[in-house]
Amino acid sequence: MLRGRVHPAGLNEGALKVSRRLTKRSLAIAKANAQAGVDAALTIAARTQGLLALSGGGFEKAREAQLMVQEKVDAAVEGAFAAQAAWGAFWIKAAFGGVRTPHDVSAGLTAVAEAAAGPARRKVRANARRLTGAKAFP
Repeated sequence: MLRGRVHPAGLNEGALKVSRRLTKRSLAIAKANAQAGVDAALTIAARTQGLLALSGGGFEKAREAQLMVQEKVDAAVEGAFAAQAAWGAFWIKAAFGGVRTPHDVSAGLTAVAEAAAGPARRKVRANARRLTGAKAFP
């Protein structure tokens, strides 16, 4: 028998807390991804304008193009290492009995996804700030 109050859907209070926590975390990730999309659009617009300008500045254009590629590679490698570390932490937790429910699995996989995407989000945000001259976005 379940202890504590029972939700009309048949979930106990503890399961509802876990579900709310996972929902909040998922929404925070969705918000961060949406912000990264806006930042990416700003970065693309600023870079396109700069790279296609008819004026000179060949050195600056080449430097920006090289930086564009290098940042993507750096973010991908950093994201892969972060995801690998999060995945390893999840398996260690599972090996010692810390993963008992589907909610624990969901939380672990969410942590892996968040770790993988974090470096790319930071790079995109930094680029948008640098290229648009904005000090901060909301």
